[in-house]
Amino acid sequence: MVHRLPVIVALACAFVSAAAGTAYHDFDAVAATLKQRAAAHAEVELLTIGKSAGGRPLLVARVAAAGGENPDIRPAVFVGANIAGYHNAGSEAALHVLTTLLDGKHGELLARTTFYVAPALNPDAHDGMLGALRRRITGNATRIDRDLDGLVQEDGTNDLNGDGRITRLRIADPRGTMLANPDDPREMIEADPLKGHVPTHRVLDEGFDDDGDGEWNEDGAGGVVPDKSFAHAYRYDDPEAGPWPGYAPEARALMDFLLERSNVALAVVFGPANNLLATPRSLGGGGDTGSLKFKVPRFAAEMLGFDPEQEYTLDEIWEVAQTLPFVVQNNVTKEQLAQFLGAGPATKPDDADLKYLEDLAEAYKKRLDDAGLDSKREGKQYGRGGLTPWLYYQYGAMALELDVWGIPKPKQDKPDGGDKLTLDSLAEMSADEFLALGEEKIVAFLQEIKAPPQLTAQAVMQRVESGQVTPKQMAEMAKRMGASAGGDAEQAGPSDRMLFIDAQAPEAFVPWTEVTLPDGTRAEVGGVDPFVDVAPPPALLEPALGVHTETVLDLAGKLARVEILELKATDLGGGVHRVEAVAGNRGFLPTHTKLAERGRFHLPLRLEIATGEGVELVTGTRWTTSERLERTGRLTGEWLVRTGKRGGEITVELISDNAGRDRRSLVLGGNKR
Repeated sequence: MVHRLPVIVALACAFVSAAAGTAYHDFDAVAATLKQRAAAHAEVELLTIGKSAGGRPLLVARVAAAGGENPDIRPAVFVGANIAGYHNAGSEAALHVLTTLLDGKHGELLARTTFYVAPALNPDAHDGMLGALRRRITGNATRIDRDLDGLVQEDGTNDLNGDGRITRLRIADPRGTMLANPDDPREMIEADPLKGHVPTHRVLDEGFDDDGDGEWNEDGAGGVVPDKSFAHAYRYDDPEAGPWPGYAPEARALMDFLLERSNVALAVVFGPANNLLATPRSLGGGGDTGSLKFKVPRFAAEMLGFDPEQEYTLDEIWEVAQTLPFVVQNNVTKEQLAQFLGAGPATKPDDADLKYLEDLAEAYKKRLDDAGLDSKREGKQYGRGGLTPWLYYQYGAMALELDVWGIPKPKQDKPDGGDKLTLDSLAEMSADEFLALGEEKIVAFLQEIKAPPQLTAQAVMQRVESGQVTPKQMAEMAKRMGASAGGDAEQAGPSDRMLFIDAQAPEAFVPWTEVTLPDGTRAEVGGVDPFVDVAPPPALLEPALGVHTETVLDLAGKLARVEILELKATDLGGGVHRVEAVAGNRGFLPTHTKLAERGRFHLPLRLEIATGEGVELVTGTRWTTSERLERTGRLTGEWLVRTGKRGGEITVELISDNAGRDRRSLVLGGNKR
């Protein structure tokens, strides 16, 4: 049975306050805050990187301590928010990060790291939550004729009940797809024939058919959606994405700004998705390692022994190719083979990068738990053409999208006999905890979730024990194979959203009231506030801001940091010296993501020797390189140099795009004869 928390009047009032616009910054207030920070703090330079479709400035605060390396060369963290347009909690999170960076306690971090903080990346849509009419807007001010009738924005939403916000409209119609939740008639749910549901209503955004063309609200406010306009996995068939990648000036300006700077190693986007709560899924495409089938080009098929008319997965091709002399002798990787075969752009995160995300997720979830927030709620996925996938797949940064806050799952009573095993609780287990359940309990659990026959208890226990799969991976695999959630998944009652509204934000529900539309149709207006899922009352937002600022600062401290660890010279006689240098990564994160290494988005890390007067290089090139250094990774260089009678100096420089630089010099002894 689900516990309903008591209604907290103060929080309900706080939600009304948020609805009135007193708890969140509108765009003008965001801009004013950034200008004030820049005027008051020498560490801040306010950059205008472009303008929105509506002519509003796109502002980025560059935060770095004065002196030292050029801020645009230092390892950097990009913090961007509200490219979605309706994610105002993200803007507050970005401002909180900026304020914390300037509290005087982070001088050492700012001396070695640059932060680019952009709290409002979709200015034209930013005030949809805070205006006289409260509504979700995702598009910019570009005027689009969506219904191709020669008019623009002539059929948008309408505030039919005059409450100042756009909620939902339900019309009794058996041809619809929705019905009132039998366990809570206030909310509408999708009719599920497998549960015996009979649809009773059509449900639309609040409004009517203004232009009389038979379509409702199809040509309203908001134009091109910037978060669909980035270059990776761009959808040409989506009018909201624009006719080509980068069509939205907000997306184009941000891509230009970042591509001019190769020093961003980590990007944190505050938006609707959360890839520390939900493992990023494939965006679809031929480059998803091992997952999709494609035809092998004829020239390669003949060399590898495949039928050019058949389709194969990359795993199937690799199984044959990995033992071929050409592959072995040239150390060809599976990723390089995919590029050679023209498998297409990668749209699935690399497994090595996912492992780092898993490590980061553990610390993130603990922070949520410590702050009394929900670490077990489901995170959403980012979409095609979005900022986050572009940052990872094409810019080459370790990119995270974090939603700041989401409606928590209500606490539940423990069933008789202790906690009941579900796919969600399984995903939280360690391998030892799972194996300790025993075969009998695992058999019962697999039967309860209606797992496919091939998912037997013995099979999964063996794979977990051998380390082939983790409980979390097994839970995700079971879901993909059609298993139900198990445990209390079928529990009847109000949704998590309605339970939250009842307990902590009663003003977020608008009771259904009857209206008559201009054409005489009788309908009802009501439902939940359009921002209840993403913009909590201030009292709930505050701890979430603290968690996410702490996360950004912790991640910044984990960036790759390259240093020359050792530089020595050995006198071989005759004026000849062997110079040896060892460079290493002192950080937790690698210098490049695995995907960036595959795509070669950055210049390689390089050790380079420079000889002073009277010193000449005898053998070898002046530099040695590495595409990527893992944590504790090493790069070594060795050179032979010859000095004159009076000796001389050599300098070894370590250069990277986004993990720092280092330089050390050594004076060589004179030639002893």
